Amino acid sequence: MNKRLEMRFETEEGKSRVIGVDQPKLNLDPAVVQTAMEQIIAQDMFEMDGFKTFSKIKDARYVTRTVDDILDLSIEA
Repeated sequence: MNKRLEMRFETEEGKSRVIGVDQPKLNLDPAVVQTAMEQIIAQDMFEMDGFKTFSKIKDARYVTRTVDDILDLSIEA
């Protein structure tokens, strides 16, 4: 299983934007995540079409993905 931390933001236009982190530390304190997201917004590093890309926190979540191969021809016999 692969875990990913998704920090979801809203733009000034009301659209959703996501920053994803692969293999994050698990059991993060929500206050720590919120502080990190607030710092991302405060840095104002990203812009798209003249609008702030990250202007408001929506949420953060862990996303777990499971992959079950049914055919893998790259394995040598």
